[in-house]
Amino acid sequence: MNNSFIAVTLPALMLLALLQTGCSPAHYRRQADREVSDIITAKSREVPGAQEEFSIEPAEVDLLAGLPTAPPEIRLEDETGNAQQPLLLDLENALHIAATGSREYQSRKEAVFLRALALTGERNRFQPRFFWNIRGESTYDSNDKWSAGAQSRPGAEWLLSTGARLSAGLSTTATRFLSGDPRSVAGSVFDLTLTQPLLRDGRIAAIEPLTQAERDMIYELREFVRFQRRFTVGVLADYYRVLEQRQRVKNQQVNYDNIVRIRRRAEALGEAGRVPELQIDRARQDELSASDSLDAALQTYYRALDNFKITLGLKPETSLLLDPAELDRLFELEMAPPPPSRRESIEIALNNRLDLATKKQEVEDARRRVLVAENALNPGLDLVLGSTARTDTNRPVDFAGGTRSSFARLDAELPLERTDERNTYRRRLIEYDRAERDVQAGRDAVVLEVTNRWRDFDRAVSSYEIQRRSVELAEERVESTEMLLDAGRAIMRDVLDAHEDLLRAQDRLAGTLVDFRVAALELERDMDILVIGEEGQLKEGEGYYEHTDADR
Repeated sequence: MNNSFIAVTLPALMLLALLQTGCSPAHYRRQADREVSDIITAKSREVPGAQEEFSIEPAEVDLLAGLPTAPPEIRLEDETGNAQQPLLLDLENALHIAATGSREYQSRKEAVFLRALALTGERNRFQPRFFWNIRGESTYDSNDKWSAGAQSRPGAEWLLSTGARLSAGLSTTATRFLSGDPRSVAGSVFDLTLTQPLLRDGRIAAIEPLTQAERDMIYELREFVRFQRRFTVGVLADYYRVLEQRQRVKNQQVNYDNIVRIRRRAEALGEAGRVPELQIDRARQDELSASDSLDAALQTYYRALDNFKITLGLKPETSLLLDPAELDRLFELEMAPPPPSRRESIEIALNNRLDLATKKQEVEDARRRVLVAENALNPGLDLVLGSTARTDTNRPVDFAGGTRSSFARLDAELPLERTDERNTYRRRLIEYDRAERDVQAGRDAVVLEVTNRWRDFDRAVSSYEIQRRSVELAEERVESTEMLLDAGRAIMRDVLDAHEDLLRAQDRLAGTLVDFRVAALELERDMDILVIGEEGQLKEGEGYYEHTDADR
């Protein structure tokens, strides 16, 4: 076997061994992660509210690590007897755990990652794409001749922004005849080809997928920011709803204790002949009803708590207690500063809504696709330029002594059949019209959403004031009816009714306070001004503008 054969086959085998050892799946994963991370970091700077730090790797730490045990004095009677001591979860940690452990949250982060991964592929289309194909073979023919050979072709392909395609390659072939007339044959061919569309605008067709991929990345980040805001408000609302239900349990417990006290008092007054047996029976019936209502409230509370654990990505059997102090803080904060007027709120939303910005840019996308479809209707005419260099036999690296040739040609494609292209063009025109209508529909939807949220907030403020006053009146009524009962000027039914009204007023007060808090956050969310931190925490704004009664 001569030196030329060895010169070709030995480097090929070495390269094959290098490929086997140097490019592991882990290497490709790290490479993809780096490129995606760079894209997300760069694109996040173009999206208000987006975070540059981004990872889809699952948390490797215990999400509940560091949470304190709930002190016995704040637990309900059922919670006190648990074999596993419940952990106390405040609102900030709940939001962090939700952003870290929620399956839905993780899926949405992965959607952003996959969109960026697709963009790396589109960008790579405009980079030189190198390859090296190697083939070895052994042949036997009917004349009892054996031969062994190897073929090697390193090269590159490059798509230019003008739509031109440039390709280059070096093909080397070496053959060793093993029987008959033993000899070796080797040769190389270098070829270079450039193809440039002339009549069809090659640039439009070439860069459109990349342009759309770049914009889709922005759209995906915007949608993720909006998801973060919806998700955070949803978690916060669920957190407060669980606490609201727990407060109802406490109200039911206090009411039950009061009914027991009243029943005993009624029995004592009955023994003294001051209360008829009918009123005593009414007190006993109310006690049974209060006991049943307490059990039902407990079941509803525990069901809501278990569902909330699933939202956080925790197991339902996790022993957990939401911090009741968070609800107390709402009572302490009471009313926040009023939001902007309805008109101002709508204007802020129209200027800030990320989904509306996307719809406006989708009109531009649709217009570009129309131009691409128009371009595809043109006849095809490509200019092809090429050059080839060949070596002499058995001199695979000596191109100076070989032959060279060059060529130039025109490849034409006449538009005799354009049904598919015609249909695509018409479809793109319809999609463009739809995109324009979607902008107006999106604007109207934003105005309606913000208007409804503003009214919800305004209603929550009024309702809270009404319910707060209702509780005060109910408490005064309970006190006065019990005094009148002692004086013999009221019957037992009056006292029981007063306690029942107080219970309902207390429940409604807790509900309207949560409604107020949630309505305020939903208004900020729909105005797209809610700020979410890197760990899912809520960063509240600096307050709202004053509103006027004329805007209600």
